[in-house]
Amino acid sequence: MAFVPLHATALRLGLYIKIEGSWFSHPFPTNSFKIESAKDLETLHGLTKVKLYFDPDRSDPEGVHSDHTKEPDRKRIQGTVEPDKEPSNESESITPIDSSEEEAAPEDPIQRKVAQHQAFQVYQEHLQAVGGQFQEVVQEAKQVMQDVISGRPRGLRTAQKIVGELYEILDITDNSRALLNLIGSNEPNEEIFLHALNVCSLSLMVGQDLGFSREDAEKLALGALFHDVGELKFSAEQLLRKGSMSAFERKNFLSTHPKYGVEMAEKLPNFPYEAIDVIRQHHERLNGSGFPAGKKDAQISMFAKIVMVVDEYDELCHHPDPAKSLIPSEALSYLYVKCRHTLWHDAVVSLISQLGVYPPGSLVNLSNQKIGIVTSVNLANRLRPVILVYDESTSPNEPIILNLSEEDETLSIVSAIRPVDLSPRIRECLNPRRIISYFPSVSLAESRVGALNSMA
Repeated sequence: MAFVPLHATALRLGLYIKIEGSWFSHPFPTNSFKIESAKDLETLHGLTKVKLYFDPDRSDPEGVHSDHTKEPDRKRIQGTVEPDKEPSNESESITPIDSSEEEAAPEDPIQRKVAQHQAFQVYQEHLQAVGGQFQEVVQEAKQVMQDVISGRPRGLRTAQKIVGELYEILDITDNSRALLNLIGSNEPNEEIFLHALNVCSLSLMVGQDLGFSREDAEKLALGALFHDVGELKFSAEQLLRKGSMSAFERKNFLSTHPKYGVEMAEKLPNFPYEAIDVIRQHHERLNGSGFPAGKKDAQISMFAKIVMVVDEYDELCHHPDPAKSLIPSEALSYLYVKCRHTLWHDAVVSLISQLGVYPPGSLVNLSNQKIGIVTSVNLANRLRPVILVYDESTSPNEPIILNLSEEDETLSIVSAIRPVDLSPRIRECLNPRRIISYFPSVSLAESRVGALNSMA
């Protein structure tokens, strides 16, 4: 059933309501939610310039909550004065605080929302800037692959330029988080060069985290960029069948395309041997179960050990059969738990530390029944990142931004979501490539600050 109008006098616990008005007109994290406490009721009764609606189907039956007339619990709030009372000199009127500490003014939830929007605009500007740079790199990568196949030396020069550009992007933390969003938004059927750029970018991040010099990091990235170039020797029809190959076909494919890639790279003058080792060995495994040569731990280069981890992660997230793709958190868990004997554990741990439990671009369910996308990792608490929330009652020009580290502990991530399980409309609204143009040219947050000041 659709939302129906609701008068404030009919508010009660258990109603699933929608507030029609600006996200800045009330202190709640979202515009639609179930009323859970007497404090929620008190706050709702105090709202002005909003319209209220409720959804009968998502509301609890009347009478389920018998304690809706209880006074709000104020014990959590230091220095809170009882409503409609003037403070008196009696000690019990105000909760005592430690006299050795300065009394802090209560945080204004509306101002906090404005601050969250300002922070999101900074993120959006980074995403826009990095998105433009990334698209330039994508276009260059298309040409590079063709040049390498044809044996043109300029292919190596352009590739070295690409990895240098990526190194510069990833050298800035905020930019690296933005790039992770763009990587995370790739569709499963995108072309081979996007997989190459994903693996290249993430390998660079791991290399930087492990303390590689810039020279070594760029050699690592060069090998990662070309790790699958040998696949271009196969027909498009064969590549489309990667997800449904027989065991014999898969063994042959994993054994031959690294050899083809090495042959292409060796035709280019001055192609770094460290990068060629990556192309040759990225399907080897530490226990000797890999391809093409069945090499073991000490026989595999460190660069190849990093790329094999990142390559496996990206393949798990972008399986040729979308139904078999894992969400990022599942893929990281799989690498950590299931691949201890086949993949370099230090590289797995480094990748997890860079991506977080819920990597940027992850779609998640929240405990308030909302859906959102992770926009930034909280390095101090990886379970509480920054979330862009989808709310059907909110304007796209006024997105809801939640920094879970600043919210009540009861608001948390419940689970990650597979993109295919969401409607196309929600997926499009939460697509990081769309977020680039989320805001109008005028600073929304600044305009809200002005509006709030004028109301004061």
